[in-house]
Amino acid sequence: MAKTNAFVDNINKLSPATTVETAVAGASSPRLMTVQFQGGQTGLLDMALPRSRVWAEVLESLRQSNGPAYVEIDPTTQFITTLLQPLTVGVGALTSLAGGDIIEVELVVSQARHSLRRTHPEFQRLLKLLQTAHKKGAAVVVTETDDHEIIDVRPLPNPPVAITEAPPAVSPLALTPVTPQSAQQLFDLVNARLCCPASARAPCIPFLYPDDGCWGRAHEMCRLIIAQGVQPEKVWIYGNLRVVTPNNPGCEVRWGWHVAPTLLVNTSAGAQLYVTDPSMFPGPVPRATWAAAQNDPSAAVESSSAVVFYRGRGGADVRYDDAAYTQTQQVLERYRNQLKLRSVGSAGPPPYLNCLSRPAGVQWFGTIAPNATAQWYTWGWPAALACRLDAHAADPLSGRSAVVLDGAGGAGQRQPVYLLDHSQEFNFGSGPVRRPLRYPQPLSRH
Repeated sequence: MAKTNAFVDNINKLSPATTVETAVAGASSPRLMTVQFQGGQTGLLDMALPRSRVWAEVLESLRQSNGPAYVEIDPTTQFITTLLQPLTVGVGALTSLAGGDIIEVELVVSQARHSLRRTHPEFQRLLKLLQTAHKKGAAVVVTETDDHEIIDVRPLPNPPVAITEAPPAVSPLALTPVTPQSAQQLFDLVNARLCCPASARAPCIPFLYPDDGCWGRAHEMCRLIIAQGVQPEKVWIYGNLRVVTPNNPGCEVRWGWHVAPTLLVNTSAGAQLYVTDPSMFPGPVPRATWAAAQNDPSAAVESSSAVVFYRGRGGADVRYDDAAYTQTQQVLERYRNQLKLRSVGSAGPPPYLNCLSRPAGVQWFGTIAPNATAQWYTWGWPAALACRLDAHAADPLSGRSAVVLDGAGGAGQRQPVYLLDHSQEFNFGSGPVRRPLRYPQPLSRH
């Protein structure tokens, strides 16, 4: 039986937060935001909770795009207790696993592996909806947990008219050969668009949400590279893919396929294809290295022009985006929202300490709490390291202390290793804040 306090609906309006009077003298008055849904239901957000600010951003994003939200509401208080972002997708193959206890569901378009478990109280009804959508080629609205377990399936009441972009009129351009230094510079260019987890806003790219959305990230990276006068291509891989990552609470992601831009790099061994994929690596890597890291020796690796937005295995179901990159921006916005929702969930923002190993000799390993100050005694450290941890850290000319990491800063620019700085989370009232570290490196081995 479906949860009586759960529904999927589009958002009509978010009312500004208002203060509610309390009956207790001296008690703090809560500030509540009212969310009105198109079906007539309403829910409340307690803006004193850090997550509510992020939820409000996601709900507003969905309102602007006319996308549905899955919410659960406490029937007594009317507070929204759960917020998830459904997928509006087609249904591909349905594969029985674990003796039928798990149905693996291919959703189109999505690279992630999704599952429906027999333990779900409405397993049979949800499975029938998925089977019917697969048979008829119809779209459905699918809601899943953060680990991609399907919990709700609904028919799409008013399917949008499908708009198929025609292939570009011009012939695909040849790859532009570049030096290894230029390849790294182009990698740095796209990686600089990295999203801050709980405040991910356009035009950032959600590399820290590796679970899904690669086709949007790849198309945006190609756009940025082409704007620099370099012509990339794309590499696609299809199979039972599994990638180890510190940016998923489970320390790995599983994909049915994946895509990233490629560059033709002139090396000492001749011209080679290198892949630009900040969701997996800290720099460009050979195509063979990229494929091997996805842990399926039998995977199919295929190439395409950079103009291809999406394609199935063997070149089936090729799709293109328009000149304004409309679909690309929609995909990026969806997974920016997913990154934000994950970051204010129980696991917190990436990267995840349980997925990282502390190398021998590293002096400190952990996180700095929001708005907190941390100190290390830097006796014996190289002066350059002690003075360059942070934009607010020690500078002999400014007289700032070498051991205080506090204030606005820019730790991400200095790349101190294993300083996982999340001080920007939930601090919406301040000015500039520290950036998250994408690729931590050891602070000191003394």
